[in-house]
Amino acid sequence: MFLSSCMKRSSFVALLFFTALATATAQDTSMAWHEAQKARKGTVTVHWFANSPFCYKDPAGHMKGIEVEIMQGFQDYLKSHHHVDLSFRWVEDNTFNDVLTLIKSNPAPGTFGLAGFSFSDERKTFMKFSPSYMADITVLVSTPDIPIVKSKEDLKKYLDGTTALTAKGTLLERELMQMRDENKINFAIEYTGASKELVNVLHARQKSFGYLNLPVYLMNLDKGLNKLNRQNYLTKRYEGRGIGMPITSDWDEPMREYFASDEFKIQREIIIGHYVDLNLYHFIETFNPENEVGLLNKEKDIQQMQLKLQELTIRDKEQREFYLIVIISVVTVLLIVIAFLFRSLRRNHLLLMEQKAEIEAQSEEIHSINNNLEETIRKRTRELENKNKALEEYAFITAHKLRAPLASILGLVSLVNRVKLPPEDMILINHLNDSAKKLDDVVHSVMNAIDTDEETEA
Repeated sequence: MFLSSCMKRSSFVALLFFTALATATAQDTSMAWHEAQKARKGTVTVHWFANSPFCYKDPAGHMKGIEVEIMQGFQDYLKSHHHVDLSFRWVEDNTFNDVLTLIKSNPAPGTFGLAGFSFSDERKTFMKFSPSYMADITVLVSTPDIPIVKSKEDLKKYLDGTTALTAKGTLLERELMQMRDENKINFAIEYTGASKELVNVLHARQKSFGYLNLPVYLMNLDKGLNKLNRQNYLTKRYEGRGIGMPITSDWDEPMREYFASDEFKIQREIIIGHYVDLNLYHFIETFNPENEVGLLNKEKDIQQMQLKLQELTIRDKEQREFYLIVIISVVTVLLIVIAFLFRSLRRNHLLLMEQKAEIEAQSEEIHSINNNLEETIRKRTRELENKNKALEEYAFITAHKLRAPLASILGLVSLVNRVKLPPEDMILINHLNDSAKKLDDVVHSVMNAIDTDEETEA
């Protein structure tokens, strides 16, 4: 009954899969190469699986990766050499195995698969590949709690009871199964995503291991992020990596032509250099897994470079901290100086305000004194004018009162001079006449002065 139930479930799942596949095939508008040549344009469907650095989307949603740029270069090549406008219909699949299964089962010739495919004789029986664009080397890495395996005897000793991580449908899955069966090792196999995801999972796990692409391993080591043990003698090298196509596809013909072109020979290192350090790429291309010393030396070089970078980073940090301390010190001194100047300015301002208030008070006092002084002067002037006027009037009155008797005296003296008198009497008369004349001169002077003042005042 249990077997029957399982068979029913399997049949149902298979039915759903082939129904979806048939629907996708029926809706697929992809064109074969010979059709695109005739029409001078065409659309192909590109199925892809997120596998950095081969194919992925950046945070902005743009397609990135070595294989993506190769397809874009292929698109430009067809435009310039065959006058064919090629467009892509990008379809993301959930797993590596989804892309592999679709390429294997989909008869539509206008289909491509981007997943960092490794070449193998078995795969060549059901799919086609572009020429290899990069060497395909993998290394076995483990969490730090699994010691370094140095012999086959150590395999069972160290890997028994652990967990192997891999992507379903890959050659690496088969390698792990073969290792387990041949050495009778008791470990579980757990499926994960591509190499980048595998690194993240291993960093969070214990007693786990898996195969990792050598470029990804070296790039993580170069970034100082790789805290994994590499199991030295289990390194594998395959035929190469390429872009996958269905066995019925005729797009392999222009693809081979593009890979053989001068354009691709120039573009390949440029494209790969966008995602992999070219020094690492050149090392990978020439690396022989049997030369373990070469890889150990490369790891040592990378680690030494990391140490130098760490030293430079520490030195740079120390310099930045020193400069920061200097800047903080200078700013602190400036703030103290500014605070001192501010207090001085404030104190001077308050002093100036006090002096201003004092000057204003003095000015008001002086103004008040000036007003009182002016009033006093005006009062004194009026008093003097009144006294002067009274004096003038008195002098005028006195002068006029003196002139009448004085004129009488002068008239009498004039009459006496006509009479002959003794000399003694004449002397007296003459003295009297002189005195009278002098008095008359004084009266005239007073009168003239009064007349002059009146003319001046007028």
